[in-house]
Amino acid sequence: MKANWILKPQFPELPTIELAQALQIPCFIAQLLQQRGINNRLQAVSFFNPHLQPLHDPFLMYNLLVAVKRIEKAILNQERVLLYGDYDVDGTTAVALMAEQLEILGLSCEFYIPDRYKEGYGVSNLGIDYAIEKGIQLLITLDCGIKAHEQLSRASSHGIDCIVCDHHQPENTLPKAIILNPKQEKCTYPYKELSGCGVAYKLLQGLYVHLGLDQKNLIRSLDLVALSIGADIVELLDENRSLCAMGLKRLNEEPRPAFLAILELASKQLPLSLRDVVFTLAPRINAAGRIASGSRAVDWMRSKDNFQIKSLALAIDNDNTTRRALDQKTTQEALEIIEADVSFSNKVSTVVYNSNWHKGVVGIVASRLIESYYRPTIVLTQTDGVLSGSARCMPPLNLYQLLENCQDHLLQFGGHQFAAGLSLKLTSLEAFKHCFDIEVSKALKGQNLENKINIDTKINFSELGSNTSQDFPRLIKILNAFEPCGPGNLHPVFLAENCIITQIRILKDAHLKLKLIDNHDQEELDAIGFQMANLQQDLIEGMAVDVVFGLKENTFNNKTSLQLILKDLCVSA
Repeated sequence: MKANWILKPQFPELPTIELAQALQIPCFIAQLLQQRGINNRLQAVSFFNPHLQPLHDPFLMYNLLVAVKRIEKAILNQERVLLYGDYDVDGTTAVALMAEQLEILGLSCEFYIPDRYKEGYGVSNLGIDYAIEKGIQLLITLDCGIKAHEQLSRASSHGIDCIVCDHHQPENTLPKAIILNPKQEKCTYPYKELSGCGVAYKLLQGLYVHLGLDQKNLIRSLDLVALSIGADIVELLDENRSLCAMGLKRLNEEPRPAFLAILELASKQLPLSLRDVVFTLAPRINAAGRIASGSRAVDWMRSKDNFQIKSLALAIDNDNTTRRALDQKTTQEALEIIEADVSFSNKVSTVVYNSNWHKGVVGIVASRLIESYYRPTIVLTQTDGVLSGSARCMPPLNLYQLLENCQDHLLQFGGHQFAAGLSLKLTSLEAFKHCFDIEVSKALKGQNLENKINIDTKINFSELGSNTSQDFPRLIKILNAFEPCGPGNLHPVFLAENCIITQIRILKDAHLKLKLIDNHDQEELDAIGFQMANLQQDLIEGMAVDVVFGLKENTFNNKTSLQLILKDLCVSA
């Protein structure tokens, strides 16, 4: 057993049965709904139909009307407008969204995606130079800009008006610009956790309302918002869940040619869940910014030319193949550094550095290291004499706050509670490592960090029904209706105890495939543990195990069945 299993408090039997009967669903589904605050039919209908829920009034966002009027002026006067976006999925989807929508409204815009290696994260001096040289009159930053005080001030001094669409944590002072960020102190917008692309969508929604236009053209771009929400790991509650559900519906019913081209290369078919989007589309878009240029991803998402789409899709897919190889190599080298560090066991954080590592994969590697050593992790490399990298952490810690407490040792930092970027001088590295470890220790307040798996409820296999039963298709439909799932609305996790292993196989030298019979009711189901092949040596057929798992439909040879997606297992007591 790799993690500490935590079974959530279970709701009393009587209200669970009453809810199950009212909705005509299994009791374990009723238990899942109650854990999500759903206690009656009306709430259930709302939960299961997030795409039908009304969005918040965009004009509740501070400065939105001012921003809308400034863009209206740009459209009327056909001004030169530059869209400046971050190079990750959230930034590139925001740029693609804004570019295609403003074009529909009669304004063609240029766009600028900074080079990850030459310019780094955020609004760069080179980007402002470009805007000045091109005679830009309005600069709209997307998924960045909230800390670009110097850069936006220089743009303003050259007569460039600036609108900042960002969702990162603001500082006490804000740049000289029209700021759209629900997290800024003056903003009373009722939902604070929008993605960067989501903030851009609210701006466009306000523009459509202000111009008195039907929003059907705007809704057609919601697939980009759904992609940003999944890739940026923002919470799947409130407006995010509604936007994401509407976007997934759009993506599956009328997919843009760019996405179809990538899905063909990835041997993936529609319909896609948010998990599919996160693990198929998002890594490839990110790979463009990591290996080549984020501009390539914007061109690909917006293109209507089939030849260009296929050419760019192939290039992006190749970028992703390169990214995977770099990821594996860098992860192995980082693990070797950790294993050679005699002081590592006395620390509560992980900070590793190698000047030769590719900057495009350090964030992925940080996440990989957490899988092996469950602690806040920073992976650094060097570009032009400056160390830069990515940081990742887990609840209950707040990574942004930790870095803010270490800012005396940093040149720059920014990000979220669980993911951030940073830069520092080589001469500051040891002092920063020491300071960061102290801050993590303070934040933990003597508690130990441990990998936890939160379990929604226990079940027997018979509650799921047989793959051949008439209830099976309806159960699949109900489980799929929990989508879109993510932070705040995680995929349901189950525990089944005393299951007998009847077959063990290894797929592609990496994945553990089991057949399990529930000893309580003799029902049999297939289970797969991705990247869990190493457990084979500890398992034998006939062994009784407790398993923690999610559920997913699996289609093979035109036959659809229910499959357990293993998260952890242990020998039954």
